[in-house]
Amino acid sequence: MTIRRLAGALALLLALAAPARATDVAPRGEGRTPPRATATTTRAGGEDRAFLLQLAEAQRALSEQLEQLKDRIDWLYYEVTLRRDEHTGIDQEVKAMRDEVKGLYVESSSVKQAIDALKGDVGGVNSNVSSFRTFSGLFIALMILLLAVIFAMTVRR
Repeated sequence: MTIRRLAGALALLLALAAPARATDVAPRGEGRTPPRATATTTRAGGEDRAFLLQLAEAQRALSEQLEQLKDRIDWLYYEVTLRRDEHTGIDQEVKAMRDEVKGLYVESSSVKQAIDALKGDVGGVNSNVSSFRTFSGLFIALMILLLAVIFAMTVRR
């Protein structure tokens, strides 16, 4: 029976201690933390703070890199635009030169036609000159003959 009495007393003690313990734990969890937990929390908070600072620094570095990349892209876009403008200018110059070459070709063709027409005219002049030579030769021969006749008539008298 002593064991029964001891077990009953122990059960009564545990029953009375449980509500007292519940009221003991509640204020400690809400208000204050045990000293050991505070050091751990402080260390975890310091690690969190260091991690957040490192994360902020990484974000700043990425922001700077993005800004530099944006500047490079803007510069590249500007250079591409300049090259496109230069290419357009060169294309216009090439087109103008082609038009000039076409004009020169047309002009040289018209000069060729004029030269061919002049060749025909020169051929006509050559035939006229040779006719004139023949005619003038006959005329001179006739004149010489007339002079000879006049001389012969003058000498006969």
